[in-house]
Amino acid sequence: MKPDTHDRKKLLAALEHNQRQAQARDDLQTTKDQDFYNRLGLAGPEAEADTPDDAFVVSIHCERWTLSDLEAGGVSTHDIELDRVTFNADDLVRHSRDYGISEPSSTDPSMTPNIWFRSTYPSEDRAYFEQGVEKYYSLHIHEVNGHPPGSAEYQRVADLVGVRFDQAVLRQEQELEQDGPDLCS
Repeated sequence: MKPDTHDRKKLLAALEHNQRQAQARDDLQTTKDQDFYNRLGLAGPEAEADTPDDAFVVSIHCERWTLSDLEAGGVSTHDIELDRVTFNADDLVRHSRDYGISEPSSTDPSMTPNIWFRSTYPSEDRAYFEQGVEKYYSLHIHEVNGHPPGSAEYQRVADLVGVRFDQAVLRQEQELEQDGPDLCS
């Protein structure tokens, strides 16, 4: 039986109505958020994140695990999704969200010179549901504004992408400042 054109029009109108309502809710929430920051005298979180000179050279790697690989304890394939691509802060945040980046490879950015960020849950795509293939991604930072990253840069990247270190660099620097000079020596 062929669908009735009138029913399709009604369905399309209902879908458009739902989309308009969702957009209106999003716009209202954005306005409320901006009002909140204005009352505090702040520009908002987006204004601090991106400066014109922010340039992050990154790579994103992918590990694919099949059921037999999981049983054997070894990865099936290791691919490079993006290789040494330059992102600004907005691109870095967007790609981190797209790839599910959620934790650092180290608990303390000052303890190791090479840190990467990784996803902890497999991406739920077609291969995951149809073939049981689990994909995990890792984000590698090669340069920040033309220089190899140090612990402060890793902390900055972590703050941008919403990842937390157990020992944050800023907290350690503040503790050192609070201790003051050693007057007993």
